[in-house]
Amino acid sequence: MKKIFKVCMCGLVAATLISGCSKKEVKETTQASTEATESSAQETTALKDLTDIENGKVTLGEYKGIEVKKDAVEVTDDELKQAIDQDLAAHEKKVDVDRAIKDGDVVNVDYAGTKDGVAFDGGTAQGYDLTIGSNQFIEGFESGLVGAKKGDKVSLNLTFPENYQNKDLAGKPVVFEVTVNSVKEKQVAELNDAYVQENTKSKTVDEYKEETKQTLLKKKSDEADQKVKNDIYTAISANAKVEPDQKAVDANYDNLITRYTNQAATYGMDFTTFIGAFTGMKEEDFTKAAKTQAEEIVKQRLIVNAIAEKEKIAITDDDRKEVATQLGYENAEELVKAEGQFEVNDYVMNNKVMEFLLKNAVVK
Repeated sequence: MKKIFKVCMCGLVAATLISGCSKKEVKETTQASTEATESSAQETTALKDLTDIENGKVTLGEYKGIEVKKDAVEVTDDELKQAIDQDLAAHEKKVDVDRAIKDGDVVNVDYAGTKDGVAFDGGTAQGYDLTIGSNQFIEGFESGLVGAKKGDKVSLNLTFPENYQNKDLAGKPVVFEVTVNSVKEKQVAELNDAYVQENTKSKTVDEYKEETKQTLLKKKSDEADQKVKNDIYTAISANAKVEPDQKAVDANYDNLITRYTNQAATYGMDFTTFIGAFTGMKEEDFTKAAKTQAEEIVKQRLIVNAIAEKEKIAITDDDRKEVATQLGYENAEELVKAEGQFEVNDYVMNNKVMEFLLKNAVVK
């Protein structure tokens, strides 16, 4: 959790920095990567301590009495149905079938690939589960298995794409010898009381639908609240004159890159691979966005600290304890040790100033 928190603490979207990240977000991210984090023993790089960094200059404009509109919150029947369908799909079962493979089936296969009669790296596996139609393999591999049955041996004459990342294989003809070990059909769960009792805290379908609806309402309400915070900060930023110091921007940029590099290490990945997998961006596009992000971080810090100074908003030990509890740490000391005093104070101050701004805003 601690490594996950470092990325979340700095904020992934500049406009939402002031709100920090929720316990739910940290918990969900942690659950998705616990095994990778625990299994990785790679060393990480320490962040720069920004305590003595001069952030620049700021002249505040109006920041109290900001008028913002909160979006209405409702859940439609279609949205409820979609959420339930997604839940049912997540609990689908894979059942062995004795028939020919068709699109959507999950097949377990052994395969061995050769080029010019010689096995190539990464072309051989045993007991591999493959969903037909998922396009995990090169064109022709999955479709070539359609119609085969358990126990069949299939020979696939294929060609790697011209733009394939491995230049030794790009555009080259290869042969895959495939053995089908099993064929399973995906069966979506049926919504009934038995399903509800097995997979939820509810007892009946009606209770489950109401619980799901309330969960969606809570999510939408949180999003509406977040938008209010973003709009308040956007208005305050527009009213202020902010001149970030370039050294501060550079230092924050370095820390952003360090955070993501460390996060990549917890997955056993290099920085470039991690960025592509988790953001869908090319490295050059990501670093460009990170530079803009770093400048926004410094601007926001200037505004937040200026408001805190003017309104005499201070951080207490109780504030740190509360955040530590929210983020899953045993105590504030553990939080500070893991994340650094500056990072914790910066995070807490953002939240405290936003609480003040919310109380002094006009939300319609």
